[in-house]
Amino acid sequence: MATTTSGIQALYEDVVASLVLHYDNFVLLPNPGVLTNIYNISGGLGNTVKVPITNAWAAGSTVTEGDSVIGTAARDFNPGSISFAVNKRGAGTYVNEEALEDGGLATVRNAVLLRLSRAIAQATDVAGFNQLIVGSDTTPANIAVVTAGGLSNDGQSNVATYSGNSDVSLVMSPEALAYAMKREPTVKMWNDVDRDRYEMVATVRNGFARIPFNAPGGANAYFARAIIGSNSFDAANADAAQGGVSLNMISKSVANLRSVNAPTDAAGMYLAVVTAAHEFQLAKELNGVGGITNGSIGSVAQELANQALMDALIGQAVGCRFIRSNNLPRGLADS
Repeated sequence: MATTTSGIQALYEDVVASLVLHYDNFVLLPNPGVLTNIYNISGGLGNTVKVPITNAWAAGSTVTEGDSVIGTAARDFNPGSISFAVNKRGAGTYVNEEALEDGGLATVRNAVLLRLSRAIAQATDVAGFNQLIVGSDTTPANIAVVTAGGLSNDGQSNVATYSGNSDVSLVMSPEALAYAMKREPTVKMWNDVDRDRYEMVATVRNGFARIPFNAPGGANAYFARAIIGSNSFDAANADAAQGGVSLNMISKSVANLRSVNAPTDAAGMYLAVVTAAHEFQLAKELNGVGGITNGSIGSVAQELANQALMDALIGQAVGCRFIRSNNLPRGLADS
């Protein structure tokens, strides 16, 4: 960076100092409250992480006095592993000298910080959710890719019978996904004297992998469930018959995770990550305003219903903490 402008120097130093905190506030997945398996490999060689996984186990057996315990009830510890690589995610912006002169340092600083931090945060979340849903950083092209991607669907099964635009939400255990970081969020700047402006670039290197487990019967499964449903906000198209999601579907996912002993967070909860459309459909069911008649709990859990009405936010329900995200796959055709 070659510049003698005190304003841009101050801007650069402030953005560098503030980016990580600002980034952390907006990133969902690299968060100890959401994921248990977080690996920082920034000080080592290579760009790949190997994560251990363990096989399923069974209950112990009754052992006759004097008999071999291992011979009667061998429960071998046979760990496997998965490997995944990190990728660079970045965003850049231009800052014209006139912007500093006319717009003010505080305004420019906030705009730059918002664009850079949210851009790399969003890229991180998109990659993480895609990995959990289909095992790839690439956003699935349609629902057929999602249903073939490995996660079981507890949402609508009739996705081809309505408008053909589906969102994918998730119910997940904190053990469902592994996260690795090779480079902390970093800012670099260059002074373009020809155009009288500054180029600012933010990058981070990170990666995700979903963690399989050996389910009963020998097949691999995952500690997460998909909730597929309509992306419609129209009351006529967002009910159960037309593809909307319901709390019964979230509850089914929770039951399926509990049935395979999927770990919960410290409070005994799973995480439900839902799109805006699915949040609308669930909140409508909660608050009872035009909600799904069958299963509407507005009169039963009035406190929770009032919260959904006043805050437009679902906090906790049916064993889940709810988080809304626009970084899940949205608006997918059925095939």
